[in-house]
Amino acid sequence: MEKPKLEEEQAAAMPVRFRGRAALRSIQVKRDKGYIVWIYNIYLHALQLSLPLFFLIMLSSPILLSIPFTGFFMLDIEGLYIPADDQRPESNHGIISSSWLWWNNNNSSSSSSSLDQTPAGLTTAEMCFKVFIFSLSLSTTFGGTRVEARSPYALLLANLNTLMAQLIFVFLSGAVFHRLSQPREPVRWSKVALITNDMFSVAEARNQNNKGTANGETKDQTHQPGNSYKSFMMRLNLMDPKQVVLIECKFELTYRRFLTEKGNPAPFINHVSLKLVRPEVAYLKFGLVVRHIIDEESPLYGMDLEELNSRDASFTITISGIERSSMQPIFSENLYTVYDGEVLWDRQFQDQIITDRHGHSMFDCNLIDQLKPVK
Repeated sequence: MEKPKLEEEQAAAMPVRFRGRAALRSIQVKRDKGYIVWIYNIYLHALQLSLPLFFLIMLSSPILLSIPFTGFFMLDIEGLYIPADDQRPESNHGIISSSWLWWNNNNSSSSSSSLDQTPAGLTTAEMCFKVFIFSLSLSTTFGGTRVEARSPYALLLANLNTLMAQLIFVFLSGAVFHRLSQPREPVRWSKVALITNDMFSVAEARNQNNKGTANGETKDQTHQPGNSYKSFMMRLNLMDPKQVVLIECKFELTYRRFLTEKGNPAPFINHVSLKLVRPEVAYLKFGLVVRHIIDEESPLYGMDLEELNSRDASFTITISGIERSSMQPIFSENLYTVYDGEVLWDRQFQDQIITDRHGHSMFDCNLIDQLKPVK
């Protein structure tokens, strides 16, 4: 009775290992979390933010910068000239401002002051608000406020406020240009990958057989026309197939699996690059089917879907290239995991090039995830 109990305790003590996408997301990276490293990579963090959050931070950055500077200005409030609300401002032609008349009529409780009034006649809340508007005007380079910095300390803070605002403006300008110069996702990947009998693999076997015969080489018995090979395939569409064209595209397909050594419960990840039929494309328009033929040289040869699932297999496909209009580099990746049902067996993609009733050829992007049974 003690042995089963001991086995149960050992099983309970072993850490629970996730599978599929959860296994990859559960990997934690231990690194230096110093503020200098975070500040050094802040530009990369800004590029990875969602678009609504990025624009929210961009629009609120002048306000966020003005809040601490308002506190610094309040340390030397006597170094600022803050006019009262009822002091009559004049325009360039000596005419009293209509906005001042409206503000004065709605704030009749404000005390009158002379041209050289000190902040002593204002409440603390009024002074803070006026100083905040002054700092905000420096951050947006708008001006328009009648508050003036007069003491050396206030003048130094005003220049630092303006300098920090300009640095933030340059930083955000570069981030905005980078995000708007190229689409968020240059390509759209199919939701599933397929392992299926492919007519292309048969044609490829014939081509290799014919090449060997033409060159006087011995025929490769593993690539006879009668042999039938399965292919691992997925397809992609450009996000705007009518406008976007990619050049100098390179594809990379990686097979990933978790392995565990005897006596060591901690798994390690093994990566293997899979050979593609077309690893490079000079000109890409509309879309493409990425293929890996599972022949005798393939690490996937002889495996079925159950064996791939037992190995917690996953596949990562990447594309890198250049967008022709902007000449900006692009990169995209997608993950397919067997455990999460993203790799299907013996299915085929529905044709995306169709013919309408007028005889015109059409490329239907909505069919990227449509499947059909194997014939």
